[in-house]
Amino acid sequence: MFDKFESGKRLGGAPFNYAFHLHKMGIPVHFISRVGDDAEGREILEFARSHGFPTEGIQIDPNHPTGEVTVTSDSGNGHRFEILPDRAYDFIEVDPYLQKRFRDDIPLTYFGTLIQRNSTSRETLHEIQKKMGLKSTFFLDINLRAPFYDRAVIESSLKNCDILKANRHELREIKNLLNIDRPVAELPRYLAERYKLGLVCVTNGSKASVIYETGNRNVFHCTPDDSYEVVDSVGAGDGFSAMLSLGYMASWPLQSVLERACVFATGLCGVQGALPGDNKFYQPYRFVR
Repeated sequence: MFDKFESGKRLGGAPFNYAFHLHKMGIPVHFISRVGDDAEGREILEFARSHGFPTEGIQIDPNHPTGEVTVTSDSGNGHRFEILPDRAYDFIEVDPYLQKRFRDDIPLTYFGTLIQRNSTSRETLHEIQKKMGLKSTFFLDINLRAPFYDRAVIESSLKNCDILKANRHELREIKNLLNIDRPVAELPRYLAERYKLGLVCVTNGSKASVIYETGNRNVFHCTPDDSYEVVDSVGAGDGFSAMLSLGYMASWPLQSVLERACVFATGLCGVQGALPGDNKFYQPYRFVR
């Protein structure tokens, strides 16, 4: 999708940002999405190909336009997002490319909640979960965007993931929607036990992010370096998720995973836009086993 700011438009969307970062860090990705048969859809495909990003999983919709979000500054609260309905990514289908992926060894599968606002893409996600559930770790970056979620979407998402990443505001929303009678501080452990999650990661902006691991009494903490000048925080959470996933797949110690995720996200806050235009940005983060 494109994020439309007052100053212009930027290519975005949490799953694309996430996959793009991993691609630039040397991790092979399969990206499943859908764009319209329009100028903006073609622009997205051209941008992806210019960076060597795989486009085989991006479907082209003849009937619905490419995704669009209107982003406005909200003093004291970051940004407000107006996510336009009935866009191409709401109609992702199980096509031959996706069917082939069901036979692949995919170590980790990333998803969120916005993709579930329409029945077509929601059913496609459920088919992916059904086919891949026993052979892939599912990473839920919950990314709640009102009004495109409800109790059923959150319940289904939590039941079908192994790793949950949420911020403090999203934890409170989960607590309210699921009528959980627990303090917010107890929610990560509670959700991990209730939904059989291996890891729960809670981010908190410029304050400490934490990882809770099932079966481990220790809690891993990391506070971002506040000496960096913040230019633009849009997409920092997607970068955090990318580095968290990379470290998890590489079996790094969880404290190292969290620290590197914080460093990468903080670095993204120092550049304009969610996707750095200079490949040199990624050099310190290229994957080394």
